[in-house]
Amino acid sequence: MENENVIKTGTTTVGIMCKEGVVLAADKRATAGNFISDKKAQKIYKINDSMALTTAGVVSDVQLLVKLIKAELNLKAVRTERKPNVKESVNLLAGLVYSNIRKM
Repeated sequence: MENENVIKTGTTTVGIMCKEGVVLAADKRATAGNFISDKKAQKIYKINDSMALTTAGVVSDVQLLVKLIKAELNLKAVRTERKPNVKESVNLLAGLVYSNIRKM
């Protein structure tokens, strides 16, 4: 194999659904190539009282996405006078994530 010496990096996030709720876990290491840039990176974000997400990828993109989804869900709650449910929230998040995919 050509790439036997390739160092593999990546993020591990896990979600476990229990009777009482959900447990989310993620590693805290952020890398830039082979360099560990942060040993205390945040990869679990609270979106609202009933939703959270785990992340992997470019930190600045993730931070912007979290900021956008929080703002959009708050705006939706104000407009509809009710909290968005999980399905609506996931659909909104998917729209934000994939809205520019064909423009690349």
